[in-house]
Amino acid sequence: MNKLRFFIALFMAKLARLLLKMLGRNATYLPGEVALKISKDFLGHLKMPETVICVTGTNGKTTVSNLLASVFTKNGYDITNNSFGSNVQAGVAAALLADSDILGRAKKKIAVLEVDERSSLLVYPYIKPDFLVVNNIMRDSIKRNAHTGFISYIISSSLPEKTKLILNGDDLITASLAKQCKNRVYFGLDAEKPEISEKPFLSDIVYCPECGNLLESEYLRYNHIGRMHCTSCQVKSPERDYLVTDIDRENEKFTVSLKGKEHTFNLINDNIVNVYNFAGAIALLTEAGLDISQTEKGFSESEIVKTRFDTMKAGKLNITFQMAKGQNPIACARCYSYMASIPVKNKLLIIDVDDLHDNIGESESTCWLYDCDYSYLKDESIAQIIFAGPRCRDQLLRALIQGVSKDKIVLCEDVTKAVSLIDTEKFNDIYVLYELYRQPDADKMRVQLKNLGEGTK
Repeated sequence: MNKLRFFIALFMAKLARLLLKMLGRNATYLPGEVALKISKDFLGHLKMPETVICVTGTNGKTTVSNLLASVFTKNGYDITNNSFGSNVQAGVAAALLADSDILGRAKKKIAVLEVDERSSLLVYPYIKPDFLVVNNIMRDSIKRNAHTGFISYIISSSLPEKTKLILNGDDLITASLAKQCKNRVYFGLDAEKPEISEKPFLSDIVYCPECGNLLESEYLRYNHIGRMHCTSCQVKSPERDYLVTDIDRENEKFTVSLKGKEHTFNLINDNIVNVYNFAGAIALLTEAGLDISQTEKGFSESEIVKTRFDTMKAGKLNITFQMAKGQNPIACARCYSYMASIPVKNKLLIIDVDDLHDNIGESESTCWLYDCDYSYLKDESIAQIIFAGPRCRDQLLRALIQGVSKDKIVLCEDVTKAVSLIDTEKFNDIYVLYELYRQPDADKMRVQLKNLGEGTK
């Protein structure tokens, strides 16, 4: 009976996909939802590709998944990937069935799948990944992800023993995942280590996960990302198999020690968060069997997806767009930090990080703002900040509590009017930070800024 339901689900899902394509619409979620409505264990009946690679974590999974897909593709591999669709159960199902035949057999040998952390229990028991990359586990929106202990538990409890783990060794939470998976390697950064161990704005792990005693840090880059050890037992940050030893920002290169041998790669983006993402991708590609020359080639021809990070010039205006995941305090803080660190004076920031879905019939929460470090916005290089969107006054309050000068803050509840508030006589360097679902806002601002810079309407 289950097998019959599977074939009915497969037929109906493929029909739904065909109809959506005929209508000129993406078929990256709905076919999977149709399949799962008919057959709850649909994923368990699909014949998987020979190699299944999954990517998860609080921040960076889309960047890593897209980069892996790019490198594999540029080296001639034909892969299944959900980079243009959803990373929850229905999106994973839609991607796999799109590349399966009428009997549910995989047409391609490799799948690279981004998987939302909360979907772990619904995905991993069925697709049984050969490799799993985990960038980090840290606090996200309390509405979405509860807390790090919960997320760690559902990832760990859903993984089969056979899965090889590619883990961030500078994140003690991530490094402690899924003890049943003995086959594991770690990546991390040794370059640009902080000179002193300052107490971070917040930390998602303070006590030892084994004995409960206080942890001490050698250094912390941000949140709990760094090197830690227990004051009582033997728990400590693991030795890293893949280690970034140098970041050459001027020549846009970075060096990774791969099990003792150093190799240089193209630095696609110099944000330290992305350097971690790149290290994780290199570790996976190597463990999955790519030759180092293939990985180097892939990196030399890849770039960050422009919806995540992009730059443009319009007249005298230098414009940077950066996605900042709304309701994710660490992601937003890292974006603020990166903008502050860019060696340009007299910057203007437009910050549009309201969660679109929180403004449509849901109970909205602004508690995440108080887990986000706004101190970076005090940097002297940031001359003006335009908080845009319905929650701009909440942003103002949070910034004032952090000590950001009210004199450099402008409020604009209507996002479409934010660009009109820019004084181009004062500002040439414009930075737009926007939430994941505010891409349409960013697209409109892109056109408005282009027109503003070129002096056209």
